[in-house]
Amino acid sequence: MRPVTAWSSRLLRHGPLAPETHQIFANWRFEDDADTNLRRGTQGHFGTRGWEEVVRTSVGVRVRDFARIAPLVRLAQGKVSFDDWRDCLRLWLVATEEPFGTFVRDWLFGERLEGRGRVAAGDVRSFVDAAWAGAGKAPPTDDGRVRAARDLIKTATDLGLLHPGSTTRDIASPGMGDVALVFHVHLVAQFEGSAARVVDSPYWRSALMRPDDVHAALLRLHQFRKLDYQVAGSLVQLSLPYRDATACAEAMAT
Repeated sequence: MRPVTAWSSRLLRHGPLAPETHQIFANWRFEDDADTNLRRGTQGHFGTRGWEEVVRTSVGVRVRDFARIAPLVRLAQGKVSFDDWRDCLRLWLVATEEPFGTFVRDWLFGERLEGRGRVAAGDVRSFVDAAWAGAGKAPPTDDGRVRAARDLIKTATDLGLLHPGSTTRDIASPGMGDVALVFHVHLVAQFEGSAARVVDSPYWRSALMRPDDVHAALLRLHQFRKLDYQVAGSLVQLSLPYRDATACAEAMAT
């Protein structure tokens, strides 16, 4: 199940809305439709009617293909910490939303590989020009370029990839708990269509992880019997404890 990607400057402008989304998902009733859940989840909960509308509209876009995002809803309803859940949301957003996904997978990951420890909005402006051109979008205005660069930096900060700061932001080394890691493995396997492609998947770049980092994480999960990961020379076999990400989330929610 390859993720369906979509370009949205509007979603980038409003950011990931992780706390707001978690609150809505935690109280989601699967027997009700999305509109009912979104109205109930936003009315009177977010300060002003204007912000309620922003949250309702943005989360509404993200739940249009509900069957795909349902594992994140299930995960929010269990005993999973907010930080673990936010890390799983980050994987989803990097996989499905542009230009943020390309920014993380290619630009920010590349900066970290090259040993750069800090980034600033000014560094991102060339990426904005290239990303807009690559997507066939009209070139941004000077103000639009500055705003997009700031939005990319802010979204990465909100999702734990950059440390908060003023002019410059330090690149984080985001660590994940075992719950988030096991969920990542299942969702990445779905994205790739095979557990055999999990280790080398570029979707791990959502956590700034290289294949060596993934390998080490899987060995640790195997050691603690969270999954089965066998390595013999160049032969690798990964067996997952649940049939898919939804089953994984349901098990973690109990």
